Amino acid sequence: MTNLDTRRKYAPISITMHWLTLILMVAIYGSIELHETIPRGNPLRAATEDWHIYLGFTILVLALARLFINMRLTAPPISPNPPSWQMLATKGMKIYLYALMLIMPILGWLYLSANDEAINWFFIPLPAIAPVSETIAEFAGEAHEIFGLSGYLFIGIHAAAALYHHYLVKDDTLRRMLP
Repeated sequence: MTNLDTRRKYAPISITMHWLTLILMVAIYGSIELHETIPRGNPLRAATEDWHIYLGFTILVLALARLFINMRLTAPPISPNPPSWQMLATKGMKIYLYALMLIMPILGWLYLSANDEAINWFFIPLPAIAPVSETIAEFAGEAHEIFGLSGYLFIGIHAAAALYHHYLVKDDTLRRMLP
C-alpha cells in the first residue's frame, strides 16, 4: 500500500477517475432524463436508452477500477482535521456512492436480462444474468429506479458538502481533489 499522507492532494489517477465519474454520472442521468422527454416510437428515444446502458456499464467498470486503486492508495489527510462525526459521515457517503455505482448497473442488467432483452456494451453482447421473469424484472426495475432517484440526493449532498468545506469551513477537502 502506498501512503500519500505526505501529499496534500490525491494521486493524479484518483483525481482523474473522480472527475471522469462525475462526467459519466451527469451523462447517465442526462440520457435517462432526455429519454423521458422523447415520444415513444422516435428513434432518438431508443438511442438515449442505449447510451444510458452503455454509460451504466462503463460506470460499473470504472467503479471497480476505482475500488482497486483506492485499496492501494491512502487518501491525504484533511487540514485542519474535521470532527470525527464528519469523517464517519464521509465514510458512509463514500460507501453509498460506491454502492450506487456498482449496484445500479447490476440492477439494470438484471432488469434487461429478466425482460429477455439483448444486452450490449458498446455493441459487445453481454450474457443474461437472470432467467426471463416478470417478477425479477419488476423488482429490478423498481429497485433501479428508486436507487437511481436516491442518487440525485446523495450526489447533491456530496457536492454540497465539498462546497461547504471549501467556502465555509475553509479546509482543504475540495482542494485535495482538484486537478
